[in-house]
Amino acid sequence: MNDFESLDFFGDDGNKGQKKNKNKEELEKILKLEEEAKKSFDPENLEEIINFYFENNDFDKALSYVNVYLDIYPYSTEAWHKKALILDSLGKFEEAVEYFDKAILLDPTDTEIYINKGITLDNSENFDAALECFLKAIEIEPENTDALFNMGLTFEKMEKFSEAAECFENVLLLDENHRDSYYELGYCFDFLDRMQESVDAYEKHLNYSPGNYTAWYNKGIVLNRMGRYMKAIESYEMCIAIRSNFSSAWYNCGNAYASIGRLYKAIEYYKVALELKSTDSFTLHNLGNAYEELGEYPTAIKYFSESIMTDSHNYESYYGRGNCYFNLCKYEKALDDFDSALILCKDYSEIWYLKADCEQALGRIEDSLKSYEMVVKLESTNHEAWYDYGKALLSAKMYESALNAFDNVIKNHGFWEDPFYQKAKIHFLKEEIELGIEMLEKGFDLNPADRFDYEFDKDWKKIMKFLINV
Repeated sequence: MNDFESLDFFGDDGNKGQKKNKNKEELEKILKLEEEAKKSFDPENLEEIINFYFENNDFDKALSYVNVYLDIYPYSTEAWHKKALILDSLGKFEEAVEYFDKAILLDPTDTEIYINKGITLDNSENFDAALECFLKAIEIEPENTDALFNMGLTFEKMEKFSEAAECFENVLLLDENHRDSYYELGYCFDFLDRMQESVDAYEKHLNYSPGNYTAWYNKGIVLNRMGRYMKAIESYEMCIAIRSNFSSAWYNCGNAYASIGRLYKAIEYYKVALELKSTDSFTLHNLGNAYEELGEYPTAIKYFSESIMTDSHNYESYYGRGNCYFNLCKYEKALDDFDSALILCKDYSEIWYLKADCEQALGRIEDSLKSYEMVVKLESTNHEAWYDYGKALLSAKMYESALNAFDNVIKNHGFWEDPFYQKAKIHFLKEEIELGIEMLEKGFDLNPADRFDYEFDKDWKKIMKFLINV
């Protein structure tokens, strides 16, 4: 009975702010019930008080009243159940499970208790035990959609999306109008790469809940993954119409516009996203990308720099800014950015590639060779990288290594005449005339438009001029 003495009633000064938010008639009724409860412990009155505080999220007060109730009626299954629910709401999951178990001892056939215990175990990330509770509820009541649905949610958290989808499909077999199962199916099918089924599930959910902005957003994400950018934009626009301050929808809509080449429209959407979330490095980075694609390099550099200030570990922004500096022929600055990017991500071949090109432009031949070597190590079938590496080796007069590089070009892309011309050039430089002519002819065979009549002894200057200009 000590719990009763510790209660603060709604009439106390400390709850004036709370009083203003309650319906006047309901409040007056509860105040009267509280006064009556001081004199007599009518179970119905106490239940109403407990439910009132529980439903209005005043869990501490609800807990005090349920303790009073249990002091008087210690064999009330519903009271133990309610206490467990209140403790769950307070985040006291272990205690909640203890009281669910007490309720189960009093009524081991009540499926609702098993389901709510399972939800509490799920909240505490004890997923296997949660599944056992849901299975017990289904064992008692095989067509219990709440148990099946919550089991699906637990499987989702365990990233067992096939099992989760099966649960939601079973719910829909029992209740084809279960809107939340369609939503969760959309989510599961997305992870399972069953993208059209994901879209279909979200559309069915939206037939029931057209105002669910997250469903429109998720549908847009899936459509974007499918390359259906215009349809994705429609979904994002619907999301934005319902929830105009949802920055992620503006950002992803911008991405969809960028994917169809509407860069100015993309920029417009990115800027709204930035107004809503000013420190988002991804939005800043993509603004930089859009301006870079438009060739507006100084503006792109501005946004890449802001992205780096927001997230100094964003290697892609260093890479993007370095590319802009490279296009502006500011090679030293570009090289600094490429080096910064490589500290964060050593295995991105594109950065090594641009670094090599930059070092070539600065005349740092030895460094560029090392960078090209990294590119072909990371992408051994990249014929363009092998070709550029070969030309760099040729410039460094490393003829044998250059021949090997051009052989790799031919191995990976055998219908391109240029590597044969480069090999011809090397053989001529090495005074291997017959091999040079052989490579020249192989190049002509692949591209007859290049062919011209020649006699080597008389026309060698013509041949060398052609090869120099290749």
